[in-house]
Amino acid sequence: MEHNSTAGSLALMHDIIVPPAISFWPLAPGWYALALILLAYVLHLALKSWTKYRENAYRREALDELSLTEESTAEIERLLTLMKRVALQHFGRKNVAALSDTSWWEFVEQHSKVKVASDLRLLSQKVLYSSGIQVTTDELEKMREITKVWIKTHGALDD
Repeated sequence: MEHNSTAGSLALMHDIIVPPAISFWPLAPGWYALALILLAYVLHLALKSWTKYRENAYRREALDELSLTEESTAEIERLLTLMKRVALQHFGRKNVAALSDTSWWEFVEQHSKVKVASDLRLLSQKVLYSSGIQVTTDELEKMREITKVWIKTHGALDD
């Protein structure tokens, strides 16, 4: 008899009813707060990037002008003038206008990753203050590279 009552009770059993799965939506309030914080951070980074881009517009203009250079003695004068204009833009007239010769090159080396050999320093002075100076292609390329590095890295050591 016991055997029959067990068979009857098994027949009365039903499958376990599983509750529906927990929905992922709507999110808990903490997720909304986290999303707002992340959005604010992304906007902050975008604004910071845009500001830096706008502040460096003069560098891009100077690099564009540098790409238009020619090969002549007058070109070294243009490169030196371009370097000085970039310095005036970034550091201000008060800090740059009076610099010349040794003080100028020390300023350039102090505020960028540029290292200028003494022969190029001397050549720049000759080109600026003498006439009939012949400049080799190699010297012009070196001065062009110095100008390029100056434009890209000036202020990098100060910021």
